[in-house]
Amino acid sequence: MSLSVGVIGLGAMGEVIAELLLGKKFDVSGYDIIPERASHLVDQGLKILSSPGDVAEQADILISSLPSYQALLDVIEGIGKVDKPGLILLETSTLKIPEKEDAAQICEAAGKIFLDAPISGTTPLVRAMRGSLFIGGDETAYEKCVPVIEAFTATNFFVGGVGDGSRMKYLANYLVYVQTVAAAECFTLGQKAGFDPKVIHEVIKESAGNSRMFEQRGKMMAASDYRDGTAAVFNIYQKDAAIISEFAADVQAPIDLFVSARQKFNSAAAQGLDHLELAAVCKAIEMSAGIDRDLVED
Repeated sequence: MSLSVGVIGLGAMGEVIAELLLGKKFDVSGYDIIPERASHLVDQGLKILSSPGDVAEQADILISSLPSYQALLDVIEGIGKVDKPGLILLETSTLKIPEKEDAAQICEAAGKIFLDAPISGTTPLVRAMRGSLFIGGDETAYEKCVPVIEAFTATNFFVGGVGDGSRMKYLANYLVYVQTVAAAECFTLGQKAGFDPKVIHEVIKESAGNSRMFEQRGKMMAASDYRDGTAAVFNIYQKDAAIISEFAADVQAPIDLFVSARQKFNSAAAQGLDHLELAAVCKAIEMSAGIDRDLVED
């Protein structure tokens, strides 16, 4: 008998997780504060319910993908009222460690099991089954979730207790943001040297200097097309950047490259590019170097 899965939060990432689970023939129910989100998945079998508690009643394992700690608290309040001791909440959002730790304690008091399990990967990467999950918490609960986790990720790693999944995600996000800016500077440097951006992407993505960010976001940079954003990625970046900076200060670790990259993203936002995909930082860096390519727009 296959596990029944509930997905709470059907925004950009939650919708992708639900779709992948449906594709692997899991029984999937879901909830979002915006009822029409993921409605296109109803034909694929998604059951959209009216509250987190309703989803908890239906599911063996819950997955949450949420924008804030308050949203997580609201979800936990709803599922805490459901009489299902040992119900597992696999929490995939990027939040502060004390917030994850507090959420775990609240879940435990309600007889539920909380796994700190942030997902690593942009929405297109996760959709292409190239995402990864970092899990902290009860290892037995994690092992029960493995068949579900493997249905929407390429890799997963049990890394320790609650909070450790988030710590590992901060490391991954550090590189995501630094490498996105590095790719943008590479495209700018290459153009100043006389290369066509599409040639830069074609050649460098096959070289030792490639990264996932150069490969994926570099494709957008090469085309000067930053419309491929299914989430408010600049808003997510601002939240993540604050978390990473605070985390580094707490552990007294230098993050000079990240600080520099953060200023590049802030500059892009100041230039009015923050409605686009995060790769639009390339446009801001190009402008600072005297390059003014047209943006591909609708």
